Amino acid sequence: MNVRTTIVFAWGLGLSACSPRLATSPLTPASTRVTVEAGALEGQRDSARQVLVFKGIPYAAPPVGNLRWRAPALPAPWAGVRHADALGHNCIQHQPYPDIDPNQAGVSEDCLNLNIWTPSLDGRRPVMVWIHGGGFFAGFGGEDRHDGAVLAAKGAVVVTLNYRLGAFGFLTHPALAAESGSLASGNYGIMDQVAALAWVRRNIGHFGGDSSRVTIFGESAGGMSVGVLVASPLARGLFQRAIIESGTGTGPFTQRARVAEAVGLRLAMDLGIDGVNAATATRLRALDANTILAASLRVAGNPGSPIFWPNVDGKVLAHSVDSTFALGLNNEVPVIVGSNADESASAFGAPSRGFARMVIARGVPAYLYQFTRVADDSINRTRGAYHSAEITFVFGRARPLAPSAGNTAYDASLADAMSDYWLAFATSGDPNGPPSGKRRPHWPVYERGNEGYLELGPEIVAKRDLRRVLFDSLDVVARAQGELRPR
Repeated sequence: MNVRTTIVFAWGLGLSACSPRLATSPLTPASTRVTVEAGALEGQRDSARQVLVFKGIPYAAPPVGNLRWRAPALPAPWAGVRHADALGHNCIQHQPYPDIDPNQAGVSEDCLNLNIWTPSLDGRRPVMVWIHGGGFFAGFGGEDRHDGAVLAAKGAVVVTLNYRLGAFGFLTHPALAAESGSLASGNYGIMDQVAALAWVRRNIGHFGGDSSRVTIFGESAGGMSVGVLVASPLARGLFQRAIIESGTGTGPFTQRARVAEAVGLRLAMDLGIDGVNAATATRLRALDANTILAASLRVAGNPGSPIFWPNVDGKVLAHSVDSTFALGLNNEVPVIVGSNADESASAFGAPSRGFARMVIARGVPAYLYQFTRVADDSINRTRGAYHSAEITFVFGRARPLAPSAGNTAYDASLADAMSDYWLAFATSGDPNGPPSGKRRPHWPVYERGNEGYLELGPEIVAKRDLRRVLFDSLDVVARAQGELRPR
């Protein structure tokens, strides 16, 4: 059953397993009331920041029971007015990272919801859809550092979303592939992202968004997801620009189907379930979600090690991301791509440059960056510009939320500049347009022979030849391991 068939099927499922909270108070002002395809929503006005906020909007049916490990289906319609003033459940997960607390809104398999910030419900503004990181087994769209109010106040409609994680989002197993109709399994979390983008295309106009100007952006596993979506035929036409922060979806971060399937078989055996037929799938779906989560941690052997990743299944990903570009089958959209100065150069730095090279080889512009902000205290001078450090600045927050991130005298100006560049790119495909324009240093398009990039840190300055000797040597290693890293 393909994604669209499954979505159409969902309209007959009846009310959602998680009943919406319906408004019983008098009608609120029209400016906080929206009707989407499934029913009416009542949001909130953030008067301090002059934006409207809608939280916990279901974009797909709860993937529970017989819908576990299937393509996402449309949410059931509801009667009355649904309150959209609180986060929905986060997708079931444990807590491997101290800076991501999923229990803020509770964890559940019923988690396919999204959040929206908008200046008003009229107009046609650029849309920015954030895909969170967390190793594909942690994280959620409603984290405080993903608050979209500043970007919205500057003129965007911002969307953050949840997608299925870990074994629930990426289990690959022959029994699931046999029933799929395409001999593919896994990648359910990526299908969720596609479903959310399809929901945005159908509904975002009600929130003042322009469905023909959608930018997807994400960090770490979110950046890898963006790379996969750029390569996926299922996402064609659902977005017009892409921003990748520290993760491209190339190399080992997408698995061959046979590798992913071996992990899935190990999980099933740990759960005492063998076989590869329909009965096997039924037995897996009958298991309690917490039992599956516990088994995935046992199979991983280390609660901080993700073992479930997107895979080349022939459907969501017909080919690896780099092969998709080499074959000219990628979604051709302009891209911002970059990394942080003190995270792994082999995992994030060199692949970011390689992704920019793949994009421009297709005749599409790419903009490369390096984030170099380091806090003033001694601990952070040792940490440097670490993985994920740029997120709050992208969202325009004047100070990082975590005290451990420290402070600098230029934090507020850096956040203002980065959010301007990101919004300008979302607006026109060029980070040098409004609102950055003449206010900011010019960000050169990445070109072979020029190798221009933008440094984002104590100074914002255009430079050339980002760590060229190191990245060239890492590209040689990557090619030896089978990647199609451009020369």
